[in-house]
Amino acid sequence: MSSHYSQFPHFPPRFDLASDAILTYLRNEIPLGFWGVTRFDGERQVYLTVNNVAFPVTSGDSVAWADSMCQYMVLGETPNIAPDVREVPQYAAIEEASALSVGTYVGLPLVTSDGTLFGTLCGFDEKPHEDSLEAHQSLLELLVSLLANVLEADLDRTAVQRALEQAELRASTDTLTGLLNRGGWERLLEHEEARYRRFGDPGAVISVDLDHLKPINDTKGHHAGDEYLRTAARALADNVRSADIVARVGGDEFGILAPKTTADDAEELTRRLSQALHAVGVTASFGHAQYTIAEGFAGAWKAADTAMYQQKKTRREPFPSR
Repeated sequence: MSSHYSQFPHFPPRFDLASDAILTYLRNEIPLGFWGVTRFDGERQVYLTVNNVAFPVTSGDSVAWADSMCQYMVLGETPNIAPDVREVPQYAAIEEASALSVGTYVGLPLVTSDGTLFGTLCGFDEKPHEDSLEAHQSLLELLVSLLANVLEADLDRTAVQRALEQAELRASTDTLTGLLNRGGWERLLEHEEARYRRFGDPGAVISVDLDHLKPINDTKGHHAGDEYLRTAARALADNVRSADIVARVGGDEFGILAPKTTADDAEELTRRLSQALHAVGVTASFGHAQYTIAEGFAGAWKAADTAMYQQKKTRREPFPSR
């Protein structure tokens, strides 16, 4: 192990900056072709921060957890350091199925204080290394422990800041429905963008467009249309989860930010919301999309909106004549 502790990384209070400092340090101390800090989102391994000179992987890329060597490492089924992945059957099988040529693997779990797996600190190289690589185990354990402490502090600080911002956003309400208005929705996504990029949180946005508002306004009057909107807003707000945020983003359009949500979760949530609307006499089209670091919330919202309009084209609920 190197004794050049004057180069030991400084740990900034932000998780992404601390990750970058650690990876830069590791690139100098243990010069593998790739070092990364990843997030496990329940389905995929997302590369949050990378220091990479060998593989076609950039920050924001992801791989299915089932195709990751880290899946075995975090369970304790395989060693943290494999100087030659061919000598570890599980790693060898992943390498053989991969389009990448991996000779060496290093990985340690990144776990929060409550025991939740956040992600991993991992490294790869194209060629196998000597067994002396295993001498770095203690250093790696120290670095991942320090990184976990920064992560914990940053998560706590972010939760407080998020709560304060959301309290302020409550003033940005739609007067008719009491939900967040368009301006508040846009500020919410802007605030959350940096956090989702920093922590790689899974999340989804849902686009909702009500049916029949115009014919209700035309045939029954705007007071009936207003009540239709209020009824829909109550049904949506009453049937989302506590962390979800609902906004009225247009005349008969609503947006929902659903944190900690996989694609399957979002599908189930939209199904539940559709049923809740039907129960109060409202029909609507839905679309949902996952947040990704590459596309951001702007891309997710556009994709959700596109999916919603596609559903609207295929369903076309007739307006009741009575």
